[in-house]
Order: sequence, then structure tokens, then C-alpha cells
Amino acid sequence: MKSKLFGALLLIEAAALLLTAAVAWHYQRMTGETGTNAFLLTAALTGAIGLLLYNIGRNNHDPLQIKDSFLVVALAWVLFSAFGMLPFLICGTVDNVTDAFFETMSGFSTTGATILDNIDHQPHAILFWRSLMQWLGGLGIVVFTLAFIPSVAKGSKKMSLFAAEAPGLSVEKLAPTMGATSRLLWTIYIALTLLCAIAYHIGPMDRFDAVCHALTTIATGGFSTHQASIGHFQSGYVEYVCVFFMLLSGINFAMYYFLFNRRFDVIRRNEELRWYLIAILGFTLLFMARFYFAPRYSFSTESQLASHPQTWTDRIRTSLFHVTALLSNTGFQGSNYDYDLWGRLFLIPTVLMMVVGGCAGSTSGGIKMVRVMVLFKYIKKTINELMHSSSMYTIKISGQTVEEVSVRRVLSFFSLVILLFVVNVVLLTAAGMEFEDATVSFLTCFSNYGPGSGITGPSGTFDNIPDFAKWLLSFDMLVGRLEIFTILLLFSPSFWRTK
Repeated sequence: MKSKLFGALLLIEAAALLLTAAVAWHYQRMTGETGTNAFLLTAALTGAIGLLLYNIGRNNHDPLQIKDSFLVVALAWVLFSAFGMLPFLICGTVDNVTDAFFETMSGFSTTGATILDNIDHQPHAILFWRSLMQWLGGLGIVVFTLAFIPSVAKGSKKMSLFAAEAPGLSVEKLAPTMGATSRLLWTIYIALTLLCAIAYHIGPMDRFDAVCHALTTIATGGFSTHQASIGHFQSGYVEYVCVFFMLLSGINFAMYYFLFNRRFDVIRRNEELRWYLIAILGFTLLFMARFYFAPRYSFSTESQLASHPQTWTDRIRTSLFHVTALLSNTGFQGSNYDYDLWGRLFLIPTVLMMVVGGCAGSTSGGIKMVRVMVLFKYIKKTINELMHSSSMYTIKISGQTVEEVSVRRVLSFFSLVILLFVVNVVLLTAAGMEFEDATVSFLTCFSNYGPGSGITGPSGTFDNIPDFAKWLLSFDMLVGRLEIFTILLLFSPSFWRTK
């Protein structure tokens, strides 16, 4: 069964590569660009291996067990990145496996960190492939398979497959089966992508830019067709459209299902959505206030003040864009994008939002707003129990009691994040990175945000960091996208001993 599922996954990737080959062929005819053969060759290799694996497992009808689900999901992302990096090497976009794998894992995990410093000079096919990778990774590779090829996991525990890849505390079924739930989510995902592409194209974006940016906006990925990202267009309209769809993409996609079915009571009760919207409003007002008061109270140097937005309209747009890009973990940069130049006063809330991220069940990264809610409510519960030792308190989210096992998982999650943070910072600094660069680089890759700070900041790339750091951060992207447990289970001896 596992080989059959791996085969189906690779066949899906081969189809995506063929679509990109069609884009390459179109621009080869229009402008003489190369790249068609690279994508055709990669598609043929990926498809051949996928077909071989599918046929090997076709007659094996043993259902997948829970531990198999974690193994399939983890290896699927590695396989996709291993085959997906080949066009970068064949086209000459990069000249080594380390950079190619880093760029590809950053794409599929929707991180948006890049080693490219010449994006504007890349052929259209490479730019489209970067965008398509993020779109496929947005809702999840395995979720896509469950939605459109449910027969490959027939008889298996599809809930465990879904849960191993989907972010959040628990999986919410919107339909009687997980296959039907996956199709509903992908229908919403495709509809949002189409609406976003149309909205972009109404403005100054041409059709190609509109499609590519729509793919990466709804996936909250952040890859752009230009080195200057969204700021390339120097358009307030484009930035506000981007803000609107980044905000929507950071919301639990189940909310759109309830909205379509006029279940407004469910939406009103959703506490995580309220926290997410309040956080966007609160941090936007905080950044606007800091931009306003910085020149009045000597918070910043002259060079830092020169990089701040100067008018109220610019302050509103810059603050709103920056906050939404961070809390949705999209990583796009607007016309006034370099938060490294704004001063240390702005870096701490920037990193905080980067780590928190959006809502569970969305395409955003980070630790998720719902886990932050559980943590704060657990602290409040502990304080209340210390003050009133004879009383019992429960944690409730949206009116529903959070089970004790879910609370323990949240606390374990935070403990593992801290442990990973310490280990990664030690290893990255030992590899030669500066402490601050190492700290923010780990947090941005683990949170699947993209830009870091210093040499990996919004005006830089990850090209000049050591190769060891690139492999380690690629691993962090995968761990962050699959939310730690799916990956760390594979390193547990008891996982392999369990029947």
C-alpha cells in the first residue's frame, strides 16, 4: 500500500512538472526562453518511478496503519523536494544540490526563504514552478491525493494521514469521509486562488504575474516573480489586494464552508478567529504608533528614520501589510519592506508575529493562534488553582472544553520548540553564522515565514550562509510544516518497534 501511495504522489508531481513544461514551451515560442526539455525530462523520470512504485503496490491491499501514515507523509515531502529540485539544476538556476534542495523544500513547505538573488532574470518556467510548488504544498500534498485519488488509500486510516499533515490541535471533518472533506477544502482553496488572480490582474499585474502571485498568496508561501517581491509593482492597490487575500488565507478554511452554508453562529463562536483578527488590528496600531512616535522621542537614528514611511497613508499601508504578511506567515515584502532598517524597536514584535502565525486549518505556518490561546488559558487555569486550591477549572475554546490530552500535547509542542530553538542556534552559530542571524533564521524557517534578519533578512538571501546551515534549515522547514511530531516520531526507536 505504501509504494502505491508513493507512486500516486510522484505521478501527481509529474503532472505538475508537465504543466510547467507547457508554460516553458509557450514562452520558448514567444521569447526563445529555454527550459522545456528540463521539465519534460524531470517529468518523465518522476512519472516513470511513480508508475513503477504504483504498479509494485497495486496488488497489495493491506491498509495503512497509523505509524505508516506518519512515515508516508514525512517521506512524501522529501521525495517531492528531491525530484522537484532537478529543474533548478538542469536549467542552471543553481549549480549545486544543496541550494537546489533548499529552494525546493522552501517552496513545498511554503516557507519562501530563497537563495536566488537574480529572480527577475529567471525564465518564466522556473518562476512558475516556484509558485506551483508553494501552491501544492499549501494545503498539503497528501491531502491533495486524498481529495482527488482517494482509492490509493482505500481501507486505510485516512484520518491519520490527514492529521499527520494538517496543522492544528485536531482535524475537523466537514463531510462524512476524509476524502470528501479534502475535496471541500481543495474546492475552497482553488476558488480563493482564482479570485485572487482576477483581483491582481485588474491592477498593474500582467496575467503571468497575477497567476503566480495568486498561487503563492493563497498558499501563504511568499515566492514572487520579482526580487523586490510585491514592492516591485509600487502599487497601493496591489498591496491592499495582497493584504486582503493574505488575511483570508490565514483563517481556518472550515470557516468558509460554514459561511457558504450560512452557519454564522459557528463563525461568531470561533474564538481563534477573533484572536487572529484582534492580533492583526492590535499589531497594526502598534506599528503605526511606533512609526509616529519614533522621530519624536529619539527611538531611532537618522538613517532608521529615513527608512520609515513618512505619511499617514504610507504608515497605514506599511503597517497593515507587514503585520498581515507576518501573522499569515506569507513573507511577501511591500514597497517599504526592509524591517532591518527600521531599528531594533520593530524587530521584536516582528519575530513574535513570525513565530505565532495564523489559524489552525489555514495554509499559514507558525505555532498557530489556537496553541497560544491554550497556553495562556493554561497559565490562567494554573494561577486560579493556586489561588483556589479546592476548585477545579477547565480550558475552553469557542465554548468547547479542551481535553487534557490536547493540553498536554500543546505543552509538549512548546517544550519541543524551545529545545529545537536551542539546538539549532548552537549548531548554526557553530557553523559560522552570527548569533542574531542564526536565531531569526531558525525561527523564520521553522515558522515557514521566509525572510530572516541580517544576511538572511528582507534585503538579503540565504545564499551566503554555510552549506551545513542550509541543510539544517531545510530540515527545520519540514519539521515546522509538519508541526514537529510527524517528523520526530520517525526518530523514536519505539516507533519502529511498534506493530
